[in-house]
Amino acid sequence: MTESPMTDTLKAQSPRERYTVLFCLFALVLGVGCGLLHVAVESLEEPDPLLSALAVTSCTMLLGVLRPARPWRWVVLVGGPVPLAIFAAMYLMPTAHFTRASIGGSFLVALPGCAGAFGGSILRRKMQEIFFPEKDDAPNNKPTA
Repeated sequence: MTESPMTDTLKAQSPRERYTVLFCLFALVLGVGCGLLHVAVESLEEPDPLLSALAVTSCTMLLGVLRPARPWRWVVLVGGPVPLAIFAAMYLMPTAHFTRASIGGSFLVALPGCAGAFGGSILRRKMQEIFFPEKDDAPNNKPTA
């Protein structure tokens, strides 16, 4: 089978990422940690749901800086386990009681995660532009007298 010219140009434009599976597993571990943090915070007398949102934001920002391509995947991999941890805690710990607000908040944790992932991605790209500019092969545009 021959590949189309479009596939060749796409491969030339986007370099292949290394260790993608390891980064995805790292993101899932961070997501499970954020989910456990959300469950632990909700079981306190005075829960603070912003702590888990801050954890998700910082984790997705870190991943967005490390891997700026396709930042939406970090939102899914880090923010997704948070509501799953709530549902797992409801079924595994019968003494755990979560309000509908805390269950809804576990889904809304993905919103600051979007800000973190896309902000980290933009930060990395701008840092590369500022500190590591690409060398142009074209001569400088100098005005001729």
